[in-house]
Amino acid sequence: MTQEQLAELLDLDTQYYAQLERGERNFTIEKIIRLCNIFHVGIEKIIEIDVKKKPDTQELLNRVLPLMEQLSYSQLSLVEKFITDIVPYTK
Repeated sequence: MTQEQLAELLDLDTQYYAQLERGERNFTIEKIIRLCNIFHVGIEKIIEIDVKKKPDTQELLNRVLPLMEQLSYSQLSLVEKFITDIVPYTK
């Protein structure tokens, strides 16, 4: 796939996409999710998360939920969309 083809699939100008590749700009989470869909990979393959100990889901939820309570409705809607978009790739 060429840079131009991928830029088109991401609805981006090729010059803007080239800046992303060079690290001059950052991908939005929306574009990262779209990349995952294009290449049929889970988001964990693109976003590196360093897990140094055995995962404790409840501990993580205990840390995340109070943060989520501070979000606005639109921010929570975005979190919900992100979660529902990545669930198919976690199986």
